[in-house]
Amino acid sequence: MLVLYGVGVTVGAGIFVLIGTVGEIAGPRAPLAFLLAAVVATATAFSYAALARGFPHAAGASLYVHRAFGPLAGLAVGLGVAATGIVSSATITLGFTGYLLQLVDLSRPVVVVVTLAFVGWLVARGVRESVGAAAVMTAIEVGVLCILIAAGAPVLADAGVWIAAFGFAGPLDPAAIIAAAVLAFFAFIGFEDIVNMAEETVEPDRVVARAILWTLGVTTLLYMLVALVAAGAPPAAGSTAGDAPLAALWTRLTGASGAWLASLALVSVLNGVIVQVIMASRLLYGMARERMLPAFLARVSARQTPATAVWLVAGAIAVLALSFPIATLARLTTTVTLVVFTAVNVALVVLAGRPAHEALRPWRPVGLAGAALTGGLAGYEIVIVLRAASP
Repeated sequence: MLVLYGVGVTVGAGIFVLIGTVGEIAGPRAPLAFLLAAVVATATAFSYAALARGFPHAAGASLYVHRAFGPLAGLAVGLGVAATGIVSSATITLGFTGYLLQLVDLSRPVVVVVTLAFVGWLVARGVRESVGAAAVMTAIEVGVLCILIAAGAPVLADAGVWIAAFGFAGPLDPAAIIAAAVLAFFAFIGFEDIVNMAEETVEPDRVVARAILWTLGVTTLLYMLVALVAAGAPPAAGSTAGDAPLAALWTRLTGASGAWLASLALVSVLNGVIVQVIMASRLLYGMARERMLPAFLARVSARQTPATAVWLVAGAIAVLALSFPIATLARLTTTVTLVVFTAVNVALVVLAGRPAHEALRPWRPVGLAGAALTGGLAGYEIVIVLRAASP
């Protein structure tokens, strides 16, 4: 269930929404951008896996940083993680409305509000119902990607597509690849959410770490294959960038309408919103339990769910989705996530150096590598943003 949860939030959050935009930035090198993003995510995934064994509690990253640097640092990181879940959910909600509006003529604000009201109601009912629904949706979205990969089998059999993506022939624009990798990194956000379900997991010290690594492995494989298919698909009048990029990709591959895929994509993208609301609300609940946030966020309903936190998160998502474009939200999510990941990696390094956490010592080099990768990419992105903002 945890792997389905992690794959659901990761896959639904990225590949269905941003594959076309990454392709527009990196061109045939888009698979390389996804690979670079996967390398950065993998280093941090090992750090999360190691810390989850030692601290199997719902507060996740905020707890790790709290133990390493004190309550103020833990609070800052916890709020950063919650903000990431909320902003990324707003991004995914816009992706959902984009697919829906390909099928029906409705008002975008109405779709956003009704969608988030449904998600809030489902998550507030209980973790079994919400994670169970997410598991079904995950099976659907993985099935859609597998159908696309199967349709793109002739593309994958073309050695030229692989050479164009990873070889040395043709133009190689490092700045474009890094920029695309920053955006592609959004598609890997999700595996870290697993740690916030620790208190509702049997044997979390054993299960959570394994679920993190399985989630990242499955999503990386799916992303690389879909990115290669998208990069090598026959050209069409439109591109895969737009409101329904994978539906457009299906049309490029088969010449047939992608309406059926847009319909299934609705389920897949909505899944990402559900699991992010679960994560953010559980995180706020866990931080309130640790006395880092007001006590009212730790209140639970008669169904034993943090209903107050759930509806607070759903409302914040609605405001953002109605206020900002999807590219801005995705880039903001990625930047904040990279900063949070850097803090978690450094926390592992610090905790591994203390006698009370001797079991973490072998993982210290992993924390150092993760901090260098995430910190470097975060710094690069912040510099780009500052340059764009300067007169």
